[in-house]
Amino acid sequence: MPVAVRYVATVVLVALTVWLQMTFGEEAGDRYPFLAFIPVIFVCGALLDRGNGFFATALSALAVSYYFLYPRHSFAVVNPSDQAAVALFVVIGFAISSVVEALHAGLVSLAIQHETASEAVRERNLLLNELSHRTRNDFANVVTLLNLQARTASEEAKEALVSAAERVQTIARVHRRLELRDDHVVVDTKSYIGELCADLRLSRLAMRPIAIECNAESHSVSLEKAVPLGLIINESVTNATKHAFPGQRDGSIVVDFRRAGEVYKLVVADNGAGQGDGPESEKSGIGNRLMGMLAAQLGSKIEVEPRSPGTAIVVTIPVKTVK
Repeated sequence: MPVAVRYVATVVLVALTVWLQMTFGEEAGDRYPFLAFIPVIFVCGALLDRGNGFFATALSALAVSYYFLYPRHSFAVVNPSDQAAVALFVVIGFAISSVVEALHAGLVSLAIQHETASEAVRERNLLLNELSHRTRNDFANVVTLLNLQARTASEEAKEALVSAAERVQTIARVHRRLELRDDHVVVDTKSYIGELCADLRLSRLAMRPIAIECNAESHSVSLEKAVPLGLIINESVTNATKHAFPGQRDGSIVVDFRRAGEVYKLVVADNGAGQGDGPESEKSGIGNRLMGMLAAQLGSKIEVEPRSPGTAIVVTIPVKTVK
């Protein structure tokens, strides 16, 4: 607002207050002539600026001295108590104007900082989504190449290439589930593990009479935890389908992930014939070596628990608070 307009508005507000007080509040004006002008000073300081608040204070003091203090229609204030009242009013008016201006400046600064922070968050989310999208595309290309190569490979090489494609796909799933919380990139375990189990049901169990059940609590884990966790689940379910259910034997696999105190506990259990030729005997297998390395990355190790019937793969992962 132009400076001239602001000062004209201040004059109009003070004049309107004088007119209202003389028309509707003459008795109050005789007793408390300064009170009606306090809101005017506040409004001028808040909506215009500190200079207009000061101007409204001086103009209000002159108006009260001229219209409401004795002798009327004179700027001379002869009563000592009236002189003290005018001086106190000016001090209070200047203080109100200064404080209101400071509050107004602080609010404007906070609004600017909030907008800047919001814009930074939007840009960061956009970059994260773009990075995630490009990473998923790269993983999809790798999976496609592996599957194409598997078509012309020998049976043994085909199985290895398909397993490699599934591992890459597991990593790609993590990037589909990335979220930004409290300045950290995290993955929700419930949705991530649920999607992983659904994909394993289609890829590994579609032609087998084996059911897979997923029980995963919702926890936010870092990207560094999510990738090894998903790969361990993928390898455990793959081992179970290969070794625990020979032929066309039916059964079920249960994937359970939950927090127990200061640790996360992952259990992949089956009710099959047992994996005697699985993780314990095939120590040299790439899948089992991979599971051991992944568990080490999580600060844990693979534990095999024989059950009746079946076998359970247990991984206990420490919960580390992100600072």
